[in-house]
Amino acid sequence: MRTLITAALCAVIFSSSAFAGREPDGGPRLRPQDQRIKDALREGAARSATFRALLDRIETGDVIVYVATNRQIKSSLSGMLTWMTQAGGYRYVRASINPDQAFDQLIASIGHEMQHAVEVIGDARVTNERTLVELYRRIGQQNSISSPSRWETSAALQTGSQVRRELSIMPATVAVSRGVEQSQS
Repeated sequence: MRTLITAALCAVIFSSSAFAGREPDGGPRLRPQDQRIKDALREGAARSATFRALLDRIETGDVIVYVATNRQIKSSLSGMLTWMTQAGGYRYVRASINPDQAFDQLIASIGHEMQHAVEVIGDARVTNERTLVELYRRIGQQNSISSPSRWETSAALQTGSQVRRELSIMPATVAVSRGVEQSQS
């Protein structure tokens, strides 16, 4: 039974366009910056349909998303999306993820930030930091009075929760269950 589940998970991972080796023009849109993020992306794709759908949507968009852990993030944040630049027909954002999270929570936080990237993909008017803030003024709510640049959307909150639910019902892959998570923490 365990072999059957592992085989099914591998098929799902490698059928996702993000991991199928088909590179879109301009290269992959989702660009993990460290091994823990790469492991989380693979695990999320294997265990969450919502996470896979986000990966696939990002890979068809015009936004390049750099994803990295960042120890500078305040402990009250699990992650944040920031504007980088626009060049060559692409818009660039960075999803910074707080590394001080359990592995499944890290995956859910990445899913939450990927939803924010999908929100940017959906609005071609977002071409700089000012228009990114304007987007979140329209579709979100301010998350902190002390920091006017912290915004949140219902869609991202729901996405993070949905990914967490899907992770809770799908067992971890063999690599994670054998200790990859512990060695990366």
